[in-house]
Amino acid sequence: MMHDHPRPLTSTVSAPRTSASGRCPECGGGTLASYRVMSEGGWWSVIKCQECLASIAREAAPMFGAFTPFGAPE
Repeated sequence: MMHDHPRPLTSTVSAPRTSASGRCPECGGGTLASYRVMSEGGWWSVIKCQECLASIAREAAPMFGAFTPFGAPE
């Protein structure tokens, strides 16, 4: 069976991350980042400590991530 999408050229996939202000309540680290993740229940916008990976904030993101289907409500 032939697939429509070519195999990625990189060995890993990453999401763009934006620096977030504050300190981690778990480890005290000051390196927080905001990005989207796919988890149980779909896509989530999260803020996580980049040192211990504790979740600082998590809210539901759009159902299809960055993709907006034609005719979908805004």
